Amino acid sequence: MSARKNLSNYLINCLENKYQAQLPSNTIPNFSLSDAYKTAFEIKQIRGNKKEKASGIKVGFTNKTIWDKYSVNAPMFGFMYSSTVLSSEQSFSPEKFLEPKFEPEIFFKLSKKPHSEMSDIDLISCCESFGIGVELVQSIYKGWTFKLPDTVAGFGLHGQYKILEEIEIPSDENNRVALIDNLKNFNLTLRKNNNILEQGKSKNILEESPLTALRSYIEFCEKNLDWLVLNGPITTGTITDAYDINKADVFSCELDHLFEKKFVVKF
Repeated sequence: MSARKNLSNYLINCLENKYQAQLPSNTIPNFSLSDAYKTAFEIKQIRGNKKEKASGIKVGFTNKTIWDKYSVNAPMFGFMYSSTVLSSEQSFSPEKFLEPKFEPEIFFKLSKKPHSEMSDIDLISCCESFGIGVELVQSIYKGWTFKLPDTVAGFGLHGQYKILEEIEIPSDENNRVALIDNLKNFNLTLRKNNNILEQGKSKNILEESPLTALRSYIEFCEKNLDWLVLNGPITTGTITDAYDINKADVFSCELDHLFEKKFVVKF
């Protein structure tokens, strides 16, 4: 336990003092995904002692189009905190992080515990709301070079998450069916300083939709009961690649089917 506890404190120190960490997979023999999730849970306990409450979940690496770029082959899960989930009035702090990047992500908020075998309509009925937000992701590992267990231990690469718009899940079943269809068929146009960076789509998320990423999180929670978070945002992975952030940049994103307006994000 002491080696992992030392790792947890070491990684927190790297994050708080903004210096790059050695990869656990290079320094700890046979460092596994299971070890990484134990480390992440210890980090949650340490941050909890600092009055940082786990208030959301980041689901990462669901966009299969970027797996080869980052040398990963599966989704991963990380806690978001009261200190890292921003209100609409709060501003991002890219200067606090190493190598920050921008990711547009759909989120859901669960109001009750679902199970992984549910139909889509039953699964979305367990949610109180969904919406669009932006995650500032960061890497304490130089050059965004790592193995999957390193990313889990390294805060799930999470920096900050800001909700741009939140919508209640409709009570009418026909409207829920329509929402599920829209979640499977939307397109997103991402711009930086008015230049199109990428046009993403719903099927980038586990080749189906953000709801599939939510389901993968539920499957994970069925084996890791302490990871279930209710009433907080559960992100579902970036719809596009992640893009570098500079303080003067202005990003915008537009989603057809789901939202009728253009979202502008400044840093």
